[in-house]
Amino acid sequence: MSNREKIFIFRGNEILVEAGTDRVVTEKPVLLDDGAISDYLDEKAHVPPALYSIAVCSDTPAPEGTEWRLVRRMLAVTPEPVLQPMLKALALFHWRLTVQFCGKCGAPTEDKSDEIARICKTCGFVTFPRLSPAILAVIRKDNQILLASNAKFTTGVFSLVAGYLEVGENFEECVRREVREEVGVEIDNITYVASQPWPFPDALMVGFEATWKSGEIKPDGVEILEAGWFGPDNHPPLPPPGSLSRKLIDRAFKKLSK
Repeated sequence: MSNREKIFIFRGNEILVEAGTDRVVTEKPVLLDDGAISDYLDEKAHVPPALYSIAVCSDTPAPEGTEWRLVRRMLAVTPEPVLQPMLKALALFHWRLTVQFCGKCGAPTEDKSDEIARICKTCGFVTFPRLSPAILAVIRKDNQILLASNAKFTTGVFSLVAGYLEVGENFEECVRREVREEVGVEIDNITYVASQPWPFPDALMVGFEATWKSGEIKPDGVEILEAGWFGPDNHPPLPPPGSLSRKLIDRAFKKLSK
């Protein structure tokens, strides 16, 4: 295997790393039993650099000298040349689990030889990897930004208003709608900042900045339980490093501190 080729070994949302380190295992360990492998993806034909993904059964122990680590914990510590193909491999792994049969006629599918897709052996229907765009919104008012506590959060962190793009919307419309629905304020001056693939299982996080226009914060009580305006020196616990939400928050606080 050349230096440009990478193997990633997954067990659900865990990835194999060298024991006691943050180094991802990028080649098949000798002690990994072939009988434990539940799926194998070879995208060498059309994904430069060559990308391989091995999925193992849920009860597979880590080979000697390695351990299983949640992929989410690797976001902040994995170098970019490894992180991007790792996230792509995880997304493809999840996708292939859901498209083993045709959504049109129910017959088995197989990998398409000339592109990343699955094709039905019976009717020829082609299925491409699913991508679910979602927005993150940094909303600024004076020298503070709006942070919110989602009902799904279990660790007490506050993050940004977020939500999935709906059919027929552009991103700016989605940002306005999600902010209005979740915290009840109106915004203006929406600008794009950055994006991040989030393969849990197939999201693409797209970050925006905006300014407060009008209205008082009123959490919807369903998705958002609590929200408020916070500054760089006075804020609740934040999302872990590595996530786009944390990068956007840190960026906003740095700008406010100048």
